[in-house]
Order: sequence, then C-alpha cells, then structure tokens
Amino acid sequence: MAEEKEAARWRIIADLLRNDVLEDHYQPGQALPGEAFLASEYATSRPTIRKAIAQLAGEGLLTVAHGRGTFVRPTPDRRLILTGWPDHEDLLSPAYNPAKQGWEYVTVPSEAERAQSKVTPNSALFMTAEGNRADILAVRRGTMVVYRYAYWQHTKTRARIHLSSYVLADQVATIRGEGSGREIESHVEPEDYYAHLERQHGPLRWTASVHARMPYGETYEDLGMEPIGTPLLVVRRVMLSQHGRPLEFTEIEAPGDRFEAASVSDHETFEPGGLAALRV
Repeated sequence: MAEEKEAARWRIIADLLRNDVLEDHYQPGQALPGEAFLASEYATSRPTIRKAIAQLAGEGLLTVAHGRGTFVRPTPDRRLILTGWPDHEDLLSPAYNPAKQGWEYVTVPSEAERAQSKVTPNSALFMTAEGNRADILAVRRGTMVVYRYAYWQHTKTRARIHLSSYVLADQVATIRGEGSGREIESHVEPEDYYAHLERQHGPLRWTASVHARMPYGETYEDLGMEPIGTPLLVVRRVMLSQHGRPLEFTEIEAPGDRFEAASVSDHETFEPGGLAALRV
C-alpha cells in the first residue's frame, strides 16, 4: 500500500507543479526550488520529486540543467510556415536563393556521415524509395527516386529547418537494368526539375499536410533543439500531375517550439505581420 501511495504521489505533485507553471506562479526562465525544499513542502521523498520533475521535463515545461537546477522553459516566439502559397518553387533547386526569404545555408553535425554516402547539400542522389516515402509517391518499394536535402538557418532567430525532396527518378532520367547492374542516365538538371515536370504532366496540383512526431537520431543536435520534450513539426508538400499521380514531395522538418504552420487561402489580403518565416 505504501508503494502504491508513493507511486500515485508523484503524479499528484506533477499535476500541482504543472498548474503552477501554466498559471505563471513560476515565470519563464525562473528556477524551481531545490529537490530538498520541494520534498519537505510536499512531505515526500526526493526520488518522488525527481520523478515528478522528469515528467514535466518530458512534457517540455521544465529544463533540467545538471549542477545548476531546474528551470521553467521559456516559450520562444514561433514563426509561421505558410502552406498554400501560390508560388510553388523548388526549394531544393541549386538555383533557389533562400536568402530572399531570410535564410542561409548551414552545416550540421551529421554532414560528415552524409559525405560518406557521397551526398552533399543541393546535390542529387539516386536511391530507392522505401517505407513511407514509397507510400507517399504511390510506388512499390525499391523504385528509384532522386533525393536532395539542405539545412537552412533563419538569419534573425537562428532557428534551423531541414528540407528534403524526393522526385520519381524515371521522370528525370533513363534507367536501364535492375539492382547493382542498374544504369542511370540523367537528362534533366536539378534546377530544371519543376519546369520539366510541368511541361510533361502539367498543369500540376499540390497538396500540403502537417503532422508532428518526436525527433530521433541526430535531429536534436542538427536542428539545435532541446534534447527533451520538443516535438518535430513536419510540413509535407506533394506535387501531383493533372491526373493526380504523385511526382515529387518536399518535406520540411522544424522544431515545434520555434515554428507553426498556417494555411493561406487569400494571399492578396494576408498580412503576416513579420512573423512569416517561409512560404511554401
């Protein structure tokens, strides 16, 4: 019974602390009292307090700085990623200049790994589509695609995003053979992908979707995210032929505490008020 009461107590304490944070009893950036003080305040043990704090840290409300204490996590201003913008530019084209929207290219820690695979920012790598990438393009697994990627950093906020693109390879190259004996002859340059697909399959249509997931692998470090409690915002834009066949999709991965997505239905009257960071 004692163990059950202690197990329930950390949840109660987490609820009380959460309420204090959400109602600004503790201000953003403010340190919480130490574990010993809280244990005395709630008449419980320090491990119980530690478990309650870990719960709130996992929810993104607190940040634990070892050796310094526990702090209320500030909520930064979010910038908008606008979907439905009329100009569907190829953001991964070598000819595209992100500086016109206030971004710059940035090198991230995982670049060394990518270099071993002989893929660099804005380069085009022929590879097979697997998993959900094949599902999005409505092709069987193992179908050849062209992969491109880049990391951008917002010049004002210093927040980072990861962009990736997958184009059906048979639309921009001639593919002969199978498996390791496959030969690929590209006949369209990356900067001309969108124009070529428009000529072949236009008028093109676009769909956009937004979802969230928790980061994994090196994403936290690459995007400069808090290591605990920050979801990843994923904005996906799919290019469709006039008959509805998927031809390409672009994904933007952004820290969920730094960006939000909004749909634009009337770009002539929309006033972003300086908060729009990217228009896709």
